[in-house]
Amino acid sequence: MRRAVRRALVRHVVLTAVVTAVLSGITVGGLYLFANGEAHRTARDVSGRVATAVVVALAEHHYDPVDPTSRDDVLAGLAPFIDSGMLARVKIWRVVGEQVQVVVSDEPRIEGERRRFDADLARRLDAGEIVVFEVPDDPEHRYERADGRTLLEAFVGFRDAWGVPMRLEVYVPVDTAATVRSAMADLLPLVIGSLLVLAAATVPITVSLARRVERDQRERQAVLHYGLAASERERRRLAQVLHDGVVQDLAGTGLLLDALLLDETAAGRRDLLGRAHGLVERDVGLLRGLLTELAPGGLGTPDVRTSLQDLTVEHERTAAHVRLETDVRPTDEPEPPVVALLHRVGRELLRNAVRHGAPAVVRIDVDTPSAGRVRMTVTDDGRGFDPAAPPPDGHVGLRLVELAAEELGGTVAVRSAAGQGATVEVTLPTAVGPGQTDARGS
Repeated sequence: MRRAVRRALVRHVVLTAVVTAVLSGITVGGLYLFANGEAHRTARDVSGRVATAVVVALAEHHYDPVDPTSRDDVLAGLAPFIDSGMLARVKIWRVVGEQVQVVVSDEPRIEGERRRFDADLARRLDAGEIVVFEVPDDPEHRYERADGRTLLEAFVGFRDAWGVPMRLEVYVPVDTAATVRSAMADLLPLVIGSLLVLAAATVPITVSLARRVERDQRERQAVLHYGLAASERERRRLAQVLHDGVVQDLAGTGLLLDALLLDETAAGRRDLLGRAHGLVERDVGLLRGLLTELAPGGLGTPDVRTSLQDLTVEHERTAAHVRLETDVRPTDEPEPPVVALLHRVGRELLRNAVRHGAPAVVRIDVDTPSAGRVRMTVTDDGRGFDPAAPPPDGHVGLRLVELAAEELGGTVAVRSAAGQGATVEVTLPTAVGPGQTDARGS
């Protein structure tokens, strides 16, 4: 197994574990919130049923002070709910000025205790609302906390026989943790199992993407090596051309001029001047050819037609055995960077066709497929190839064209088959957008 695929699988497993842990935590948190909400609803329902059953009887008594008989009657009415486990504790509060006082409770040690009057709670209770709170950890609730169970306290408002505002407080046992555990037992295996199935199902995608990334990296490395090697070859070729051509001719011209100074006959001087003129003329043509290769379209502002003419001249000098046909008819003239890239693309595709396809004819068409776009189509009648097959080692010219087109926001389409030649369409925008690479410097 390749290193890139192994790394991708390790990342896949780690990501699966992290996602599973995070989603499990979110699920548990959500279950807790749900169980807590259900506990409050249960406490509200239980206190509502208790209030419906006993408030009428509670309102028949007065609690200032409460006599033992009334206290026994009140607790007797509440005892079935306590004995059945529906309630853990009950307290009846009487509003006394700015305070409230416990007047009856099944825990006699807290009878007579007071606390501050809560105006907001009074407003909600007077409006008929059943108010539920979690039991706080404070001295007032020391006996309820000592019970060890999870309790919620619910308040119901009523008035006694004298019309004094009263509060019935009941403590409802709830088991939020058990509810969460029960839901987790049902839901967590489903969540984790689904994630593991999804992770297993996406392993082939991960492996495929890793292989694609690795292949792209290899292609880019090959393109880089190809570019460096091509640059080095081009420098050597230019040096060889200058050394074997221009430099030698200039040296020969210098010798001819020296001989001209020594030759006193008119015929001899004419012959020497003619030979020197021929050398200079040949070197000028050679330097112009090199200039065309280095600066498509010359040193002025290039256009597509001139660029293709220069490409034709270059082709006739290097591969005249293959006929080159061109047809240039764009309706929108591209910007100079696009023209320069078209020249480089055309030269690369032309060289590829000649080098690998062995064609008799290569045709280059340039047109406008739509507004703001220019298209170059290079067609040859060579041996063709399978565009879907990986290119052989060292055959990265087409990949170079694709990268260059993508850099400028263009597209490349290839149609070919064995024995049927090849057609490559390169479509580019006619204008270079902000931040896009200038093709002349790419």
